[in-house]
Amino acid sequence: MARPPRPERKTELLEQILDFLLDKTLADLTFRSLADGLGISSYVLVYHFGNREQLVAEIIRGIEARFDIHHPGDERLSLPELVLWARAVFASALEDRGRHLQRLEFEAAVQDAVADHPRGSTAAGYLGWCDFLSMWLEQQGLPREEAAARGRTFVAAVVGILYDYVICGDRRAVTASFEILVEGFVRQFDMAQPSLEGRL
Repeated sequence: MARPPRPERKTELLEQILDFLLDKTLADLTFRSLADGLGISSYVLVYHFGNREQLVAEIIRGIEARFDIHHPGDERLSLPELVLWARAVFASALEDRGRHLQRLEFEAAVQDAVADHPRGSTAAGYLGWCDFLSMWLEQQGLPREEAAARGRTFVAAVVGILYDYVICGDRRAVTASFEILVEGFVRQFDMAQPSLEGRL
């Protein structure tokens, strides 16, 4: 009789897998290379993750989950609170581990762009952040279309800055770029306030 899966063991394995991949690529990943690297049998990986595609999907979900602890949920944030939250999320991406997890996430996104059956989770995660910021802007009184455009523009700019960090590794430079982006966002929001108050 087969033993029932232990969810905590799968979670432990996933963390070990993410650490193993910090200096590797998804494209080169095989059950054998991973099992050898972790010092376990391939059977253990098959038992917990199924086939390679299921394993990669779990890896991507694990990578994307790194920001979950920072997600403010449904709270109504003030502008200063939103800025503090954005800085905390960005700072976590600048850790050495964060840089390589971001690299793997970009790799998964690029693979999706040419895949016959895209996983779609990277795009869904990206659009989720766009929706979050767009909804916040709409709650402040911006019209829906403008809020959507501004929210997506900000998120796209942050992703571009993270791409800069992945390929160049210059933490000081990307932090300066991020702060300029945040300052511009706050300034534009402050400039829009009088017209927003007129709509309320």
